[in-house]
Amino acid sequence: MVNSPSEEKKLGVIGAGAWGTAFSIHLARKGNRILLWVYEKELFEILRDFKENRLYLPGFVLPHEIEYTHDLEMVAEFSQDIVIATPSYALRNTIEKIAPFLKDKRILILTKGIEIDTLRLMNQVVAHTVGSDRFISVLSGPSFAKEVARGQFTSVVVASKDKDLSKYIQGLIHSDTFRVYTSEDIIGVELGGAMKNVMAIGAGIIEGLELGTNTKAAFITRALAEIKRLGKALGAKDNTFMGLSGVGDLVLTSYGSLSRNRKFGLELAKGRKSKEIIDSQNAVVEGYFTIKAAYIMSKRTSIDMPITEELYKIVYEDKDIRESISDITNRGLKEEDE
Repeated sequence: MVNSPSEEKKLGVIGAGAWGTAFSIHLARKGNRILLWVYEKELFEILRDFKENRLYLPGFVLPHEIEYTHDLEMVAEFSQDIVIATPSYALRNTIEKIAPFLKDKRILILTKGIEIDTLRLMNQVVAHTVGSDRFISVLSGPSFAKEVARGQFTSVVVASKDKDLSKYIQGLIHSDTFRVYTSEDIIGVELGGAMKNVMAIGAGIIEGLELGTNTKAAFITRALAEIKRLGKALGAKDNTFMGLSGVGDLVLTSYGSLSRNRKFGLELAKGRKSKEIIDSQNAVVEGYFTIKAAYIMSKRTSIDMPITEELYKIVYEDKDIRESISDITNRGLKEEDE
C-alpha cells in the first residue's frame, strides 16, 4: 500500500508551461509545497521577479507555496512525488538527466503525446528511461489550464497499472473543484489524451472553412471511432474512450476557444503553412507532433485511420485542404462500426 496523501507534501513539477503552472497553482491550493522546474532562463527571471507566468499563463499571481528552480536534480531531491508537464518531444531528454533519482518516486505524467521515434506513449517513455513502471501514473481529461488556474470546476481521470497508486494520486490532487476519477487502463487514458489533439486540428479546419455544425458533429463522431480502432489494436479498453479522457477531452478541445490545436486548424484553414504557424507560436501545439506519430503507427499496424492520414498530408505534405476533405467524404460506403 502507498502512503496516505493527507499531510502536506513536497511536490516537484517539471515543466512551467501553461498546464504545469496551472497544476502547480492547484496543488498549492491544497496546501502542498511546490518546486517548479523552469526550462527557459527568461521565464525563470519573470517568475522570480513577478510571481506570474507572463509567457504561458498570464494573469495569475502564483502563491507563495510555489518556488522555482533551473536545477532538475534539486527538484528530484526536494520532492516526495514528481509531476511531469514537459512538451512530449522534450520528455525523454529531460527525464534522462535525473532518471537515477526517480526510481523510487511516485510520478504523475500530465504530458500528452506519442514519441515519434519509438511510437511509445508518455508513460512508456518514462518507464523506459527510469527503468521501471512501478510508480507511474498519468492524468487526462477535459482540462484547460486557465480554467484550472481560476479554480473553475474540472473533472479528470488518473490511470495507473497499480490501483493503489491511482487511489493515492486521486487523494493527493482531488478537491471540491477538481474531481478525479481512477482507471487501470493507462493505454486508453493516454491515447485518448494524445489523439484528441490531432482531431481538434481537424475540427479547427472545419470551423475555419465554415463547413457547418453538421459537418463538425460528424467529424468528431468519426474521429472518436478512429481513436477507438487504434486503441483496440494497442490493448486499450473500448469504454475508456467514452469517458473523460476520450469523448470528454475530444469535445473540449474541438469546440473550446482556449484550444491551441483547434486554433492551429483555424490558421491552416486560412491557407497558412503549418511550419509557419508552429514557428510563430509561443506555446506548444502537441497535435502537430502527434499527427506524425499516429500516422506512422497506423501504417505499421495496418489500422484504417483516414482522418489522421489526411491531416498528416495537410500538415506535413501541404496537401490542399479541400482536396483532403473531398477524399474523405467520397470514400466508399461502409457500416457505422467499421
